[in-house]
Amino acid sequence: MRRRAPVIAFSSLIALVIAGVWLSGSAIARNRVPVAAPPGAFERLTTYLTRNVAETRDDHRFPELRTRVFEVGADDLVEYTRRAGEQLEWKDIGVDPRQRRVRAQIRTPLLGFVDDLEARVEAAGSGSARLQVRSSSRIGRGDFGANARHVLDLYQTVEALIAENGPGE
Repeated sequence: MRRRAPVIAFSSLIALVIAGVWLSGSAIARNRVPVAAPPGAFERLTTYLTRNVAETRDDHRFPELRTRVFEVGADDLVEYTRRAGEQLEWKDIGVDPRQRRVRAQIRTPLLGFVDDLEARVEAAGSGSARLQVRSSSRIGRGDFGANARHVLDLYQTVEALIAENGPGE
């Protein structure tokens, strides 16, 4: 009996590791993030498992998280961003039209965690505006790509709204 205890403990440990890897992989797959895209799977998986923030920047190493410029005025882009949040069924959407900011809360589908998203709009020239986005998880060290997915969903929905409605309403 004494010899079996270490074997049982080791096999339980292996089972926990396998379950953890499976759950992590399932969460990343559910978030539909481009794991194999540049700069590569290792860097992306490391980021998704150790960071709980996704923030757009002009020079972001993940191409899909680079700040985007839309061919609409800044005030129109604020409105499209608000409407996109509604379409995505985000909660507690708040708009500060003076500062051109949109805030929302997003409940993750897998475990029901709440993430916070803030979008900032800046004029980028005649008839165009930049949309900068920051999405962060309230708890945890890794987000399995959930915050990157929030940013991508917002960008895609804003693009679709602009395509449907044109540059200004």
